[in-house]
Amino acid sequence: MKNGCPWDGWTCEEAAENGHLEILKWARENGCPWNEGHVSVLRMDLEILKWARENGCPWVGHVKLLNGHLEILKWAHENGCPWNERTYHFAWINDRREMMQWLRDNGCPGSHNDDEGH
Repeated sequence: MKNGCPWDGWTCEEAAENGHLEILKWARENGCPWNEGHVSVLRMDLEILKWARENGCPWVGHVKLLNGHLEILKWAHENGCPWNERTYHFAWINDRREMMQWLRDNGCPGSHNDDEGH
């Protein structure tokens, strides 16, 4: 709690999820912690994602920041974000064909199983 308001990882997560980079920066400068799943919500704003990673935000266990943004996925993968079968599965269930192709072309685990319902 800070001044009667929750002051935890959810504070940073909400700021990032809603595209408020300045609020996120302020929160971190004032000691607000990262939430473990924080990077998973940094799904639509590459600028916020880059800033967060440069400032110590951890990756989650798999790329869940797809949301149809191939350029963000590419940047994340090129910058060490781990992926697994669920990464491809998220693209598959959302019918993101361009993303599925890129994942296949780049060796994402599970991408060879798309004809089997993955």
